[in-house]
Amino acid sequence: MGALSDLGLTTRDGPIMVVAAPDSVLAEAGAMKPRPSFASTLMTAKPTARLVWWPERRHLEAQTLARLRWLIGGGGGVWLVLDESEEESPSEDELRAILEAVGLRAGASVALGRGEVAVPVVARRLSRSDPGRAH
Repeated sequence: MGALSDLGLTTRDGPIMVVAAPDSVLAEAGAMKPRPSFASTLMTAKPTARLVWWPERRHLEAQTLARLRWLIGGGGGVWLVLDESEEESPSEDELRAILEAVGLRAGASVALGRGEVAVPVVARRLSRSDPGRAH
């Protein structure tokens, strides 16, 4: 099984956007009918019912996270997949702290078959005094 099937995702249940995925996931997604949509970065991703992103530390900056927040605004399911065996992948603790700082909330993580961890993410309502709030 692959990361998408470990998360219970199939395109029979609606569209999926796969962002910056490793080759193994691209192969898994390529076997689905209809195929998921693919984006090399979050900045080129389109809003879909479900989005799965393999972030790197360098992409966890304000502009990209604002885009993530906008993509989440559509109400679909969003998972960030971390692979601590990859040097560029943030740790789960790093990710949770960064998400909280920009008004996003991480749910309970899910262990995936290849040693990866998927973290569901939702937007939280921001108060006027919240530092993650856009002015």
